[in-house]
This record gives sequence, structure tokens and C-alpha cells, in this order.
Amino acid sequence: MTQTNIILCGLLLYIIYAICLVIYRLFFHPLARFPGPKKAAITKWFEAYHDLIKSPGGQYMHEINRMHDKYGPIVRINPDEIHIRDSMYVNTLYCNPVGGKRDKYPPAAHMTGTPEGIFGTVSHEVHRKRRSAIGPLFSKSAVTAVESKIQQKVRTLCDTLCSHIAHHGWAELRLNFLAYATDNVCEHSFTNLRLDLLTSNRRARQWRDSIHAIAILTPWIKQFTWVLPLALKLPLSPLYALVPVIARVVKLRREMDKHALEAVRALAESPKESRATKTQNLFDSILTSTTVAPSDKHPLRIAQDGFVIIVAAGETTARMLTTATFHILENKKTVLPRLMQELGTVMPIPGTAAELAKLEKLPWLTAIVKESLRLTGLVTSRLPLVSPDQPLTYREWLIPPGTPVSMTLRDVLLDPTIFDEPCLFRPERWLDPTSEMEHAYTAFGRGSRMCVGMNFALAELYLCLAYLFRNLDLELYETTRERDIDIVRDCFVGEVSPSSVGVRVTLAKSNRAGSL
Repeated sequence: MTQTNIILCGLLLYIIYAICLVIYRLFFHPLARFPGPKKAAITKWFEAYHDLIKSPGGQYMHEINRMHDKYGPIVRINPDEIHIRDSMYVNTLYCNPVGGKRDKYPPAAHMTGTPEGIFGTVSHEVHRKRRSAIGPLFSKSAVTAVESKIQQKVRTLCDTLCSHIAHHGWAELRLNFLAYATDNVCEHSFTNLRLDLLTSNRRARQWRDSIHAIAILTPWIKQFTWVLPLALKLPLSPLYALVPVIARVVKLRREMDKHALEAVRALAESPKESRATKTQNLFDSILTSTTVAPSDKHPLRIAQDGFVIIVAAGETTARMLTTATFHILENKKTVLPRLMQELGTVMPIPGTAAELAKLEKLPWLTAIVKESLRLTGLVTSRLPLVSPDQPLTYREWLIPPGTPVSMTLRDVLLDPTIFDEPCLFRPERWLDPTSEMEHAYTAFGRGSRMCVGMNFALAELYLCLAYLFRNLDLELYETTRERDIDIVRDCFVGEVSPSSVGVRVTLAKSNRAGSL
């Protein structure tokens, strides 16, 4: 047989295989009877086209909503996955451990390149144990203990904003909020790791560019899950030459490996009686946990938890603060006076800080925080989970065990059947919320896999917004909602238009508090 004949035979076999696969997926697949477009049922390249080719990228989230508009609340969005758009189903799918067992869908779990970290853990049981080791570090009491450190970072943030405005006439919020949130989580979670972004504009911009690069690459990473794990294994020198923004993230990942190894060694060498009184950091919390298996305490695994926490905690908090500040300033005549009056009751003297516990009791500030988190709707990516051994039921549909089923929490937060005019910033809706609104408030997720750092993030939001607006009279600078705030593409977290120059602010003619 000639080489040409071999190639032709191979091509023929591939065509036969492809035809058989199409027939199977359309007529014999366990999900064949579920509604949805045939193109999505046949191939995942339909999703890839919308996420990778259709401008500006990350557009499959919009296509999924168009599917729901046409086919109803339950749709087959690719050959293997079901998506549900029904806010009342969120507690069923994203349930707590009592409500059922939910494994993470492996392709979604492994896209961060941390398959053994808390985010990448597939197994329900293993995730529960790993999460329980980290949870105490971000408990309410643990956050209260570091409140003064967060307040100091807020002061530094305000000084940095004033410095940028003095030099350039404006300051970019997302850049500086990212520095603030990243420095906070580094100091809280690690003993010897400091990025010190707030005190270096160069480092802050480099880190911002790296985080932004990861976000823009996320649609590709989601389709080709081997990309990021491969990048993490490449030598740093060629990475710096080719893609320096990614190289800096890879460098941090490897530094995290070293810090984890040092933590393991330090704990092994410390007297057992001193461990109970030792100040806990992330690695110590895991290493001293009685719920985590010994095999889960090796340095390379716990380093994955550290890496995800730094990357995720900084960006999400920064985006929430950016959105909140924008909407407060955009509604300066209606929202801000009421906020200033309320802040004056607990911060009568500008330049002083209020305790977190007092701020959390302020109804208007709390309403602003909740509405900002709702309207941010930050996680635009669907979050597929698997019921490994029990079928899931949605209305008349019986979903087979082992099927990845997802919802998009942004859809829940912007559900027009629950929130009147859902895209408008209306904090007053939270002064007397309905039970449906509270049910749909999924800003930090829901169930056993909801955000472990919620208490820490909320503390950062309350302390920052209160001090910032009590002490600086800001106004927006050449910023528009359509370009700089509204989410147009899915990069796991939603991204704004590529033409955005960032949410920028300047000082009003008279700074309310004078110099800080």
C-alpha cells in the first residue's frame, strides 16, 4: 500500500468516525432529548468559535442566553453539558453538603493549572476537607483580628490616589484597588511574601498587566485546558522574552512553591508545644489541620492554594470596589449625600477610622455594598458541577448522574423577575429586600463551594469605601459606564470593552477632608 493510500484510508476512517460521532451525539447520547441547537450538541467547536473567534472574544455567555430565549430554561449547550437559567434552582445545584454531593466538572476545575488546589479539586469529599483547613483563616474572628492592618492599607491607598492625582491629574481606580486588595491578602495569608504594590506604581502596573493578560487568555485556557499547566512548566527565560506579563505570574507560582517548602520545614522543626500559640498563616492552617490527609500537606499541593488565593482575591475585590466607587460617583447627587450623613455618625472627624462592626450596622452603606456586588455580577463564566451518583431533576427533566450541569450566577443577580430594572444602581432596594432578592443574592456563590474569603473581602469593601468617601471628595474623570464598567465578554470574570482606559477619578475643587 502506497503512502497516498495510507493517508486516504486514514482520512476515510476519520470521516466515518466523525459521522458516527455526530449520529451518536444527536440521537443516542444521554442528553440527546434535551432542547438546544444541533450545532452545540454536535461539537464543542461551536462554543470555541463564540469564545475565541467572535469579536471581542468570550461571547459564548451571550449565545447561551440567546439559546435560553429560544429553547427555554434548560438547554444543552455542548455535547456533554446542560445549562439552566432559573434563579429558583440555584440552591438545588449549588447545594450545601446536606443537600447532596456535588463534584466539580474536571475541565472547569483544571483550567487554573492548580488541579490539587481548593479551586481545582474535583471530589466533593476532598474539597470539603481542604476547604475546612483554610476556612478558619478567613473566619469573621480572624478578619476582625487584622482589621487595623486593613485600615492602614486603606490610608496608604488614599495617599497613593492623591499622589497619582497630583502628578497626572487623575488616578485609575482598578489599578490601585488591585494593589490594595493584593497587598492585603498577601500580608494576611503569608508570613514572608510581600508584593508591596501600593508603594510602587511600577510594580502595581506590572501586576495589573499580568492579571489582565491571564483574564484575556482565559477563553483560550477554557477551551484548551493544557495551556496554563504547560506555561507553568516552561523555563522563565524564554517566557520573559516572549510573554513577560505571563512570566511574572509563573515566577510568583514558583516562588509560592519555595514558600510552601519553607513552611513545611519550619513547622517540622518547631516544638509541638509552640504551634498552638503561633500566628497562623495560610500554609500553617493547612499543615496543622486535623481534617486534611497527610498526603495533602506536601509543598507542591499547598502552594497551589496559595497561588489561587493571591490571584483571585486581589482581582475580584478590586473589581467590586471599582464598580461601587463608579456608581456612587455617578449618582453623586442622590447616593453620596446620604452616605456622607451616615458615615458622619461613626466617623465624626475626618482622617479617623471606624470599626468594621459599626460600619456593618449602617443600613445605607450596607445597601450600597450589596447593590454594588449584585450589579458587578463579576463571575460571568458558568460553574458546572456534577451529581456523581444521583440524578438531578429540573421540572419534568431527569438529568442523568455524572452529567455536568451549570448555571451562570450573573444571570441570577440580574434576574428581571426578581430585581426591578436590574441593570440600574438602586441601593434602596436593599433597605427592605424581599425573600426572593435574598435568595438570588449570590455575589459570593452558593453552597459548599462558595467563596471562602467572603468575610475578608467584605471587610476590605466596608473599610475602604467608608474611609475613602469620608476623606476624599472625588469625581469621575473621562469615564463612561458603557466603555469602562459594563461587562461585554466572559474571561471567567467579566471584562469590559477592549477600548476601556479604566475608571479614572480626580479630586473635586475642594477636598472634603483637606489633606490626609
